[in-house]
Amino acid sequence: MKARFPTLLTLLSLILPACGTTQQVAASHPVSDLSDSTAAESLLPTLPEPELSSPTEPLNAIDSTITKVTVYSDRALLTRQATVELSPDPVVYAFTKLPGWVDDGSVRVGVSAGNILDVRVQRTFLARSSDQTYKTAQDQYDKLANQLTALDDELAILAAEQDQIESIRAFSMEKLTHDSTNGKLGVESYGSVVNFVSDSLRTTAEARRATQLKRNELLPELEAARLSLYELDSLMNLEQTTILVTLASQQHEPCTIDVSYLMPGATWEPVHELRVESDQSNVELSSYAVVTQTSGEDWTAAQLSFSTQSSTEAMRIPELEALTLGDTQQSSRVMTSKVSSYSRAEQAYAGQAEGWNKMQAKSQNFEEVYQSNMEMLQITQSRTVQLFQSLEYRGTTAHFQALNTKTVRGDGHPVRLLIGSNALAASQKIVAVPEQSLNAARTLEMNNGSGRSFLPGSVSLYQDGAFVGMTELDFIADGENFALFLGFAEHLKLSRSLDRKRSSIIRKKRNLMQVSFIISVENLSDAATSVSLADRIPVSENKDIVVSNVRIKPEASPDSKGLFFWELKLAPKEKQVFELSYQIEYPPSLILETQQRDYYAPSPSSPARRKSMQIEDQVMDLEMMF
Repeated sequence: MKARFPTLLTLLSLILPACGTTQQVAASHPVSDLSDSTAAESLLPTLPEPELSSPTEPLNAIDSTITKVTVYSDRALLTRQATVELSPDPVVYAFTKLPGWVDDGSVRVGVSAGNILDVRVQRTFLARSSDQTYKTAQDQYDKLANQLTALDDELAILAAEQDQIESIRAFSMEKLTHDSTNGKLGVESYGSVVNFVSDSLRTTAEARRATQLKRNELLPELEAARLSLYELDSLMNLEQTTILVTLASQQHEPCTIDVSYLMPGATWEPVHELRVESDQSNVELSSYAVVTQTSGEDWTAAQLSFSTQSSTEAMRIPELEALTLGDTQQSSRVMTSKVSSYSRAEQAYAGQAEGWNKMQAKSQNFEEVYQSNMEMLQITQSRTVQLFQSLEYRGTTAHFQALNTKTVRGDGHPVRLLIGSNALAASQKIVAVPEQSLNAARTLEMNNGSGRSFLPGSVSLYQDGAFVGMTELDFIADGENFALFLGFAEHLKLSRSLDRKRSSIIRKKRNLMQVSFIISVENLSDAATSVSLADRIPVSENKDIVVSNVRIKPEASPDSKGLFFWELKLAPKEKQVFELSYQIEYPPSLILETQQRDYYAPSPSSPARRKSMQIEDQVMDLEMMF
């Protein structure tokens, strides 16, 4: 059997030197500071493209490494670094073989010496139909396909020959029967007919077997040629980016070039770990960035940092503008701002990422792993974009640097990197909210004295080294007090029930609801326990709903949200009982209107959220108790 057709990597090694330019875009944006270099950094308007074969401006393809990466919610800013030797003559240095979805408008260049004369971005397809390798692949496939067609034709001819021999045999048998009846059949005649038919069938069968064997041997070669041609066809839809930097210096001297650019296909999300020892007086809260990327290249030993800031929105001083209706100019500005070079990068990424990463991959089950990782990346990115947008609405951004170094593969495999760890003083507290849950919760009360913000995210709880569960952390500013759920206080028994003897509804022109609750807390343990017991009264922001005659026993003072607390100290086996009552006056149509509104509104995710809704919902919930 012939050797398989050249592999994809072999084809690429033949194609890449001959690729042609399909698009050229100038990187004409101002330069941002990319390094600690003290030499000039600039990007000039596009100069005429030099002849690559010109002796005064030779093209040098240089090796570069990714040294820095800043990951945003939906993209990443990569910085590549290379070291070259400058000369007085202009030289074009090429950062080659970058993925085709580099954002042209984000390209920035910084140098440690010399002068930047020009920066250009060009893209080339990895394969073209005019390439010699593609022509060779097409010719090889056509040749093998023609051979297969010839063998199929030969099999068809042999099948026709067999049918003819079968027809001759049938005719001969009929004639032999006739001659035998008339006494004209001789032994010699009969033998010659039998030998002719047998030899012909044997020869035809042998020819068919030989032809079928050749066909079977040809099929693997044809399939290999088809796959190679298919891979080359897919390469004709894949682009690679080359960043060309023209430099010159007054003297021969070494120079470090930093090139940065934005790329889609990356995201990160914050997660936390809370580790508590037995005394619970000190805890360790560690924060991690879980980064995922399919940007087309591995990030090996790069310095990673993470940002909650939008990479496209500028930070501005808060100010009020005129509140107008039908502002077509404003709409036009918004729509125009969404059309940018990054839109082209996103489209290229969507159409080419899988093919490019497959080309780079070495695993056999790439498609299965890539698709699974890509789905998780998209889910994480959608969640993180919303999360970071909510932080921007409150004018908050945060930046973190990874405290350790790991390789982040380009196949979408998530990697967790430490971005902060702090020992915090903590005090344990038991909080009971019977309206929400009949389980009292153990909490840890802390102050964020870390010098940085804690981002919203999931928290893994570990007590004495053992995993005990998960909770959630909201945004915690530096210096802010906060509490985290630690577990349930199972030795406390809670109850909250409607006192039906003292509760009633009078339905008239305006309904009058009298509500009374009996709340109890019992300490089932043999040790004294302190508990913060919380409850609430309705607060009306609807002029048609009036809350009055509030009675709380023992007395407590509700805040502006209607929340109040009883601070309890329960002796062993002690039970304490509390009373809460109030009146609500409201129109009879309120319930029907609330039901209609809730019918068309999305359902809340949990009963706990349901109870914290508007007062109309609370009134409807109270009516359902009667």
